[in-house]
Amino acid sequence: MMRFHMTFLLVLAAVAAQGQDLPGDRPALVVGITVDQMRADYLARYWNDFGDGGFRRMYEEGFVCADHHFGYAPTFTGPGHASIFTGTTPQFHGIIGNNWYERASGQWVYCAGDSTVSGVGPIDPSDYAGAMSPHRLQSTTFGDELKIAFGMQPKVIGISLKDRGAILPAGHAADGAYWFYGKDAGAFITSTYYMDELPKWVQKWNKQSLAASYLAQGWPLLREESVYDESWADNNPYESPFRGSTRPTFPYDLQSLAETNGGYDILKATPWGNTMLVDFALAAIEGESLGADDITDVLAVSFSSTDYVGHQFGVHARETQDIYLRLDAELRRLFNALDAQLGEGNWLAFLSADHGGATVPSLGASEGLPTSYWKPANVEEPVEATLDTKFGDGDWVLSVGNDQIFLNRPLIAERGLALAEVQSVAADVALELPEAVRAVTSTELRRSGGWGNDVMSRLVWGHHPKASGDVLILPAPGWIDYGPSGTTHGSPYAYDTHVPCMFLGWGVEPGITYERTHIRDIAPTVSALIHSPLPNGAAGVIIEDLFD
Repeated sequence: MMRFHMTFLLVLAAVAAQGQDLPGDRPALVVGITVDQMRADYLARYWNDFGDGGFRRMYEEGFVCADHHFGYAPTFTGPGHASIFTGTTPQFHGIIGNNWYERASGQWVYCAGDSTVSGVGPIDPSDYAGAMSPHRLQSTTFGDELKIAFGMQPKVIGISLKDRGAILPAGHAADGAYWFYGKDAGAFITSTYYMDELPKWVQKWNKQSLAASYLAQGWPLLREESVYDESWADNNPYESPFRGSTRPTFPYDLQSLAETNGGYDILKATPWGNTMLVDFALAAIEGESLGADDITDVLAVSFSSTDYVGHQFGVHARETQDIYLRLDAELRRLFNALDAQLGEGNWLAFLSADHGGATVPSLGASEGLPTSYWKPANVEEPVEATLDTKFGDGDWVLSVGNDQIFLNRPLIAERGLALAEVQSVAADVALELPEAVRAVTSTELRRSGGWGNDVMSRLVWGHHPKASGDVLILPAPGWIDYGPSGTTHGSPYAYDTHVPCMFLGWGVEPGITYERTHIRDIAPTVSALIHSPLPNGAAGVIIEDLFD
């Protein structure tokens, strides 16, 4: 704590010495951008094909953290968004996955699910898609703290195609969080946690039926075919086609595919999902008058379509390259609109990702890489059998998921057994799986101060003593529970943890650091830039090089 306070004072001194931003100065608007499933290497891979004003503007005019990582695992969407905006990790904010087994209820729960609220907008109130809130998030976001510090005057809005991508960044005290409801509506909705009726500007946006117009345009390549030489050939065996078609190949007739792919939900897995989100972001800025007064507001924007495309086609697909070239243009459109409405230099933006993604194992294996597939659920039967033999018959394993084994702790206590001993036996069985390189018990993680390498330390930072499983299984690098086409994420390895991090605009001078930085450092850095209190569970540190 002493080190943090000294760092903060040094930053203030450096800022004051440069004559830039004094403690009373703040930007009109903070725009927090999360790109779902964006690996850091995409910036270099697609650099020559990017235009001006989007990714290049952030890299050339902003501050870049070149060795930026998630300091924890598992690397999933829910924990990622929560960690970026709270400045901490699952160990403290409690979002340990998108879904996880809850011992108290004996059921799997969803990170944003909340049965006490219902959907608001063009959705049946009984539809689970609207029953969402941040109630499982156990710490504040920097937006929460900004609102509390300034008498709730700042506005905080979260938007995304995914509910968790809108809700968790917006935090507990947000003025609104909106997510896309496809099916036959093609509209943005919210829940009664925030309001009982959609604002007029959201109703107006929904009435435009933009989803229908985008569906009609299909998905052709943005550029000529020769541009996509950084990607594998179209229609390769490592991609998954849309339901109702046999070939994953351009151009895509989205109207003909919509019926078998969830109606307007198909747009989520195309670049039009990102286009709609920028449309909606610009409507939010105008409709909520964000940045229009001397009180700093926050807009959290999470681009989800990149994740849907990555899961379906993989990280080396032509579809993946195309969606990033199109996202580049959407960022330019967003930044130009911010310049026009708020004035260049009057807004602050940062961009990062909620996780990366693995090379499709079947693709890697075709070129001799040591990658393949595994099923964590395969461990349940041998663990049950071993525990039956050693401790007597019983329902020892309650659930297996997220590479974790959840043991029956009430049964362990009833038999008078030591939890650590039973966990250790289960871990030994899990380690017998040929694809497992480590099996670590929650007791070990709870007592450990960390290992001498980043990979194992990430398991500690991602472990919540009360919510995580009893045994965490670490597969070999490149092995995933998915396939045989498309990809996933969740591991503590670099392909999942190494993501971009860039800051642009108010108070930011061009620069780059090659020092190791972490996702948990973003919120403290933003808080320092805008002179706002830290989130209450913040475990990250200020990125000092940004202030030099």
